[in-house]
Amino acid sequence: MSGSLALAQDERPNILLIVADDLGYTDIGAYGGEIRTPNIDELADRSVKFTNFHVMPACAPTRAVLLSGADNHTAGLGSMFGPNFLPAVEGRVGYELYLHERVATLPELLTDAGYHTYMAGKWHLGSDQGQWPVDRGFEESFALLRGAGDHFQIGENQYVENNYWVEPRSEGFYSTEAYTDILISNIAEHHDDGRPFFAYAAYTSPHWPLQVPDDYLDRYAGVYDEGYDVLRSQRMARAAELNVIPQISSDTEFERVGAAWDELDADAQRHYARRMEIYAAMVENLDFHVGRLIDYLDSIGELDQTIILFMSDNGAESDEMELNPTFANIIRRRGLDNSLEKLGTPDSYIAYGPGWAQAGTAPFNRFKGFVNEGGTRVPAFLLHGSGSTQVRLDDQYLSAIDIAPTIVELAGTQAAGEVYRGRNVAPMEGRSFARILAGESQPIYDANDTFVVELHGGRSVRRGQYKLVWEQPPGNTWWGYPMPDTWYRWRLFDLETDPSEANDIIATHPQLVQELIAAWGEFAEEYGVVRDNRISNFERWTTKP
Repeated sequence: MSGSLALAQDERPNILLIVADDLGYTDIGAYGGEIRTPNIDELADRSVKFTNFHVMPACAPTRAVLLSGADNHTAGLGSMFGPNFLPAVEGRVGYELYLHERVATLPELLTDAGYHTYMAGKWHLGSDQGQWPVDRGFEESFALLRGAGDHFQIGENQYVENNYWVEPRSEGFYSTEAYTDILISNIAEHHDDGRPFFAYAAYTSPHWPLQVPDDYLDRYAGVYDEGYDVLRSQRMARAAELNVIPQISSDTEFERVGAAWDELDADAQRHYARRMEIYAAMVENLDFHVGRLIDYLDSIGELDQTIILFMSDNGAESDEMELNPTFANIIRRRGLDNSLEKLGTPDSYIAYGPGWAQAGTAPFNRFKGFVNEGGTRVPAFLLHGSGSTQVRLDDQYLSAIDIAPTIVELAGTQAAGEVYRGRNVAPMEGRSFARILAGESQPIYDANDTFVVELHGGRSVRRGQYKLVWEQPPGNTWWGYPMPDTWYRWRLFDLETDPSEANDIIATHPQLVQELIAAWGEFAEEYGVVRDNRISNFERWTTKP
């Protein structure tokens, strides 16, 4: 590394990695949103702001990739579902469903380099003892082991603190506040001992269930009464003014999933508008607590020595989990109430649906669960807390796999060799983008580099401006039945002229298509990809027509 970040060993920076859960691309003000996020926006305004940063289509694989610098299959998260749902993955290498020992993790490497390593929030990388954060390198951890949970309570076998289960409780607990309190406490405990820290703020907001403290419930009353189609247009206009989305001529070819706002009756419109009000309040609450964390670092004189990376873990969430039979049974068993008056309270359990998700990913196609741009392109920015960052937009392709090697370089240490802590480990596959923070403009990747993503049968192959996508069903109305083969097909897009992935040009580029399909085949062979998984990532849980 060159430039201002060529740090001496005794000048190693603190590193704060903030990950929001299911945050849409345009949800924060710095990326075109109307939600009040002044603290996050201030950080973004002092940052290198990425406009082409990609993650995996869903949360656990993204977290495995960012903590290992390896492909999700190498890291053990080739799928989020086991053999009960996907029989073909049983016993397959790469589908162990936890952050596997074959990778050296970022907290392990930083601990060995003399860092304190703290995490609070969502783990989702293994629930069995021996797979917890404390087993994968974190010195201090308070972790939600599952992928989601009520924001107002700690349920049985839900949270762990280091080596121990946390006793169930509900009084005085709200997830976003609690995670922030714990990280502040961790940092305070070891402050001034001469060691830098790595803090992983793995927030679970604004992931469903949509719940928020009482004083936030009505902060957005009436704001979303015009509906998600109007919001999509408004977000796109603001994002275009900020230059954080590619310029597009129109949104007329938008590939809608779900009903248009005008197709809903008045009661449904009121209910969905209220859901979005609660979602926006959750994002504002998240911003408040991010602000608390930053203010604390400033108050103890550590902000000037801290590098901050902010990101979301995937595109906006579309599923209405209350329609899932499993979650519907939970709602009935617990006597929860999703009436209009109860939305957002601890007594409710709701998500906001595909209409709002598509507003949150505009102008990109689809949302969480899909390899399309809407599922994988997220807001992300990087800054040095001292204010030394050369503020700018950066539109080169980068991804979650590059985070671990970047942080390793920023920390002045090295990736693991072939043997680490007595076990054979795979190499990091990403590339460091630390030099971006030092003000260098040389691209991390070149136009001939090829990027392959696979999850649950969805697959994409990107090279330069072109992206080949194996199409998954946009909406499943045949829950429990095989989808027709015609739903599954290759499509090719030119992201330079068509960032919304609206115009399939596969027929006009046969040679390129064959090359990209061959690259996919080589990837699948190398990583042992289970090829016959077919999952529609947008489930409506209705009956066969």
